[in-house]
Amino acid sequence: MVDTVVSFVLDNLSRVLVSEVTLLSGVKDQIKPLSEELKFMNIFIKSSEGKHDDPVVREVVNQIRDVAYEAEDVIDTYVVNVNNQRSRNMLGKLLHSKDHVMTLHEVNDRITTIKRRIDDIYENKSKYGIQQGDFESHFRNKEFAEDSLLARRRDVEEEEVVGLVHDSDEVINHLGSRGDSSRKVVCILGMGGLGKTTLARKIYNSDKIKTMFRVWGFVSNDYRAEELLINLLKCLGLSVEECKDLNDQEKMKGEVRKRMSGKKYLLVLDDIWKTQVWDELQEAFPDDDKGSRILITTRVQDISHYTRATFTYKLPFLDETQSWELFCRKVFCKKNCPLELEPPGKEMASACKGLPLAIVVLAGMVAKKERSPREWHKIKNHVSWYLAQEEEYRIVTNILKLSYDDLPQTLKPCFLYLGVYPEDYEIHVRTLCQLWIAEGFIQKKEVGPSNSPEVEDIADMYLDKLVERSLVQVASRRTDGGVKTCRVHDLLRDLCISESSENKFMEVCTTLDANKCNPRRMSLQYRGNLRLTKDNQSSARSLLVFGERTIWKSKSEGWKQIENGFKLARVLHMNLVELHSQPSGLKSLIHLRYLKLIVGSLRIAGDVLTCICNLCNLEMLHLEFHRDSDHLALPSKIWKLESLRRIYFRQLYAKWDCTGVSMLSVENGETSMENLQTLGFIHLDSQLASVLNKGMFPNLTKLSLWQHLNKSNDEILEKILQCLNKLRTLKVHNISRLPLDPNVYPRSLSKITIRRHCEIDSRLIKTLGQLVNLQILNLELASMHYDVNCAAGDFPQLQVLRVKLYKRLPGRWKIEEGGMPHIRYCDPENLLNRDQD
Repeated sequence: MVDTVVSFVLDNLSRVLVSEVTLLSGVKDQIKPLSEELKFMNIFIKSSEGKHDDPVVREVVNQIRDVAYEAEDVIDTYVVNVNNQRSRNMLGKLLHSKDHVMTLHEVNDRITTIKRRIDDIYENKSKYGIQQGDFESHFRNKEFAEDSLLARRRDVEEEEVVGLVHDSDEVINHLGSRGDSSRKVVCILGMGGLGKTTLARKIYNSDKIKTMFRVWGFVSNDYRAEELLINLLKCLGLSVEECKDLNDQEKMKGEVRKRMSGKKYLLVLDDIWKTQVWDELQEAFPDDDKGSRILITTRVQDISHYTRATFTYKLPFLDETQSWELFCRKVFCKKNCPLELEPPGKEMASACKGLPLAIVVLAGMVAKKERSPREWHKIKNHVSWYLAQEEEYRIVTNILKLSYDDLPQTLKPCFLYLGVYPEDYEIHVRTLCQLWIAEGFIQKKEVGPSNSPEVEDIADMYLDKLVERSLVQVASRRTDGGVKTCRVHDLLRDLCISESSENKFMEVCTTLDANKCNPRRMSLQYRGNLRLTKDNQSSARSLLVFGERTIWKSKSEGWKQIENGFKLARVLHMNLVELHSQPSGLKSLIHLRYLKLIVGSLRIAGDVLTCICNLCNLEMLHLEFHRDSDHLALPSKIWKLESLRRIYFRQLYAKWDCTGVSMLSVENGETSMENLQTLGFIHLDSQLASVLNKGMFPNLTKLSLWQHLNKSNDEILEKILQCLNKLRTLKVHNISRLPLDPNVYPRSLSKITIRRHCEIDSRLIKTLGQLVNLQILNLELASMHYDVNCAAGDFPQLQVLRVKLYKRLPGRWKIEEGGMPHIRYCDPENLLNRDQD
């Protein structure tokens, strides 16, 4: 992990030396030799990989990490100070010229001190006989082997986990009515990682249970009644907006009870830790003598007694046969294990002592190793040493640590970063990948020739690798098969947090006394209104906020602390913190790469947009706002931010009518934005057409458009589409008419989403059917009452069709032979009527 830290610093110093050459006047000569010293130290760290258990080596490695951090702080702080001085007016510059000299002097002194510390580290290495290790083990670690097992292992689903057939039959048998129609509670009890949730999910999806009305609720140790009730209400069909209208816990419970009354239901309450959960929620679950059942999973046996469960199933460990079967499924994907590998393989499986999570994680690591007796015996001996400990939790932790240690260096920070999310959090993968990119985990130097993957594609690959190694659980998938949301098991999350804390990589703070740790990355997971303290977080590069909705009405409530304490920040992910004051200090955060903010009005949104025009390193902008007017314009200076890759706007709680963002005209001679790929929720008007016609966004791949109701801009839309020859995803909101000429649409289009008020008729469907690369078509409309005929040859590559109507049911789509030849998913299922003649 430490070599990754030093690599980040080296990459940052190299970038700063190039991009901030004018700001570094006076200190450049000092930075270059410092950078060279760190390169040699990074070589030592990589060559000593695997030896960090030695306390002396570990101490030297930690000292190198601290020196690298300090060097990064010095340079980044200097760049901020010089930039702030440049932004002052002429009088201010004259008054503060002396400060600039003092800053140069201070930087020189600090760099000199750092060099002395480096000399001390070299002296300690020599004193204690620490030599550079063997490079062979480092370079033998291939990050992305061509024989990836991802495709071959994807068909091993959770419901096929061995040892659960008898378990599920046993629990389902006790979930039956047995002549008693009153509401009953059944409990699954076991230690963490034993498979309680997997068993409950298998039961939940069983054909024997599907006749019941089913609801699933995640509870977790960090339980809050309101959050759980909202999740249950979403399962029961309420929208996010409707849930927010029920701002009282009693109202929420009443709505849950109302929607479940009169039904024979199965309610799963997954991972209960406290009896308080049952006290607060049981009245929300009706007992209508319909034979309803509540299935609870827990690690705490008292929960079973307290809820008066009629049956408690203690989930057993897997026996040796089951353990070996599970191990083989994960490693060989249903193929047979070679005979010469069976002895060490069975010993490895047996060493996990029947704990499914340990077996799955270990197998995920073994699957990436060479399939040779020598390699497997080496792993077997290592696992046996770890599993020799008596404490079960330590056994699991060590197994997880073994899998973590085996990760390529590029994947380690990506995995540890998952610890920034709260327990049982359903992580949106695209947001996670954007954060990885902004943090620098996916280096742009990895993207070489023009035919190499984009950084977003590499981020997806990284996530697939973590899923493949069973370090990440897939919560849901996109229609194209990719991971949409994911989760991290509690034990794995604990590993992320402990490793991150040890390496000063990240700290999770659950109280507002968060500033004591002064980490590089801070994840605030709080309750109540967020109020940051005044302590300086001079080293913090990232602030991610998870908690309850907080409104900052003035700078003193939090933004002042951000602009003063997070001057070096690269990531600000302000989830559920709503800004109602001018963020004037935002413009000084010039290292910022990722910014997500919620603002209380379009006026504040305009202030934010004005401020960010100074953020030359900004790559991702995600701005959410309430509607209080019908216009928000992007300042033309924003197009000077050449690093921008994604601009996305979202109106909160929008239903049918909504507010978009308008462009301002771009001056002639503006530089094209080669990096911009996503432009979201932009108003369709002549300004947008002007920008695109000038070739400002040659690599735009995703575009989301909006227009006022009852306005038509057919010609403008045609001009826009003809300018975007790399566009892959198009979303349109409230656009009344779309072009009927298929030649207008870019050939690269693979996904189209049409929402709200739009005139959809057979002519437009015929046009869309001629798009040769269209794979996904989503229609979310008011009504569509006519039948559609899909002729042979129409939609040649379409795989997914979704039709969601708010007023009338859709007409039938008659598919002639040869139409939609590759369709694999349709919603609703009975929409298509395929001609069998």
